[in-house]
Amino acid sequence: MEAVQGVESLAGGDGRHHVSRTLGTALLISVGYIDLGKWVAAVDAGARFGYDLVLLVLFFNFSAVLNQYLCTCIGMVTGKNLAEISHQEYSQFICVGLGLQAGMSLFTSELTMILGIAVGYNLVFDQDDFITAIIFACLVINVLPYIFSPRDKRMAGTLNACIAGFTILCFVLGLLVSQPEIPLHVNVMFPKFSGESAYSLMALMGANIMSHNFYVHSSIVQVQKSHVHTVGGLFHDHLFSILFTFTGVFLVNYILLSSAAAESSHNVIHTFHDAVELMNEIFTSSMAPLVLLAVLLFSSHIIALTSVIASHVVTEHFFGVNISLFAHHVLLKLLSMIPAIYSAKVAGSEGVYQLIILCPVIQAFTLPSSIIPIFRIASSRWIMGNYTVSLRVEILAFLSFCLTLFINIIFAAEILFGDSAWTNSVKGNTETPVLIPHAVLILMSCASIAFALFLAATPLKSSGREAETQELCVHSQRGAPEEIQRS
Repeated sequence: MEAVQGVESLAGGDGRHHVSRTLGTALLISVGYIDLGKWVAAVDAGARFGYDLVLLVLFFNFSAVLNQYLCTCIGMVTGKNLAEISHQEYSQFICVGLGLQAGMSLFTSELTMILGIAVGYNLVFDQDDFITAIIFACLVINVLPYIFSPRDKRMAGTLNACIAGFTILCFVLGLLVSQPEIPLHVNVMFPKFSGESAYSLMALMGANIMSHNFYVHSSIVQVQKSHVHTVGGLFHDHLFSILFTFTGVFLVNYILLSSAAAESSHNVIHTFHDAVELMNEIFTSSMAPLVLLAVLLFSSHIIALTSVIASHVVTEHFFGVNISLFAHHVLLKLLSMIPAIYSAKVAGSEGVYQLIILCPVIQAFTLPSSIIPIFRIASSRWIMGNYTVSLRVEILAFLSFCLTLFINIIFAAEILFGDSAWTNSVKGNTETPVLIPHAVLILMSCASIAFALFLAATPLKSSGREAETQELCVHSQRGAPEEIQRS
């Protein structure tokens, strides 16, 4: 897996300028946000609720930018990734919980990648055979990393950064070109929270913030610690690169959501065929399916590489298991193939469509507890030293945690006590296929909220040492005047 090692060495200082080391990293991370699950979540939410959720998508995007930036700061200052520091600062129980949630985020990301390529394959070749399409997707995503893997690590890192940039450029420009009229005005900008929209809110949140990418970002940039004299400049360059790439991601999400709202006139999408018809209305170009498949193939290559990095970091530091990069790559693909083939075999195209939307919802379960270690570590003077984040940034990070927790609570309350259309669908009261039992979703939702609250009440181990150091400083300052008076 030379390509993975090339990605890890991309930010290691080979570039002549700071931006060359930061933009490539941001491009690699942002590619994970452009799979089909994210697009379907935006289109489905726009068709159901119009413009009511646009502002919340902006908040989610800002939260992703903030947390990804804090992860880069942690990696560069400490020379350690987020999982490694969490292992040092939390108990084994908490580490296992964080590891399981990161693994769930990785698993759903791989699953949506396979399903997305399968859908693109069927659209291009005008077929409805998802089993063949899934097999094609699995073969392609296993072959691509070896095709784009030159032996030279530096060349591999640069090549993959170029592939990531090309993918995002095609993604953004392809959508802009296919739009006859880009909606710039919205009817309602103030977000509306309700039990009916809780499912779409969770899908949008999981589509715009991915917890396993926190570990990837901190792992890639941790080698930049050797450039201590340029850390301040690197902070600004990373922030610019993250803002630049994630602005493009938000622009696409906004266009998809608002275009779906304009085209559907608030008609609910009931079937996979309805979603395909709506996507055909949004993507007016006849070349759109082919471009869609090409973007998905290139993005799957980058997602596969970053997923291997995240899997390696999580298993090593949270579970104490150290296996080869090739084993991580194969294991993730094999685990993702099982539910993909099962949903296609049992529930057909409708099951695939429901599973594509369900994956971001599951990713949203992992967010509240994944954000807590970030702002705790970033605000710890014992760990970050002089590069501790300011109080305003710490407050913003805490607000992003509150937003993710609040939406999870709304989802849990609705799935427990609500009677909305999506809860009836989850309970099996409609013709929509049920992929995960209602009781399992309740258990996952309540467990994620309970774990997040427990983690929020648990301080870092180093906070005790920091308090002792401050107390010693206070005593020494008080003792100095007394010694002066005695003398």
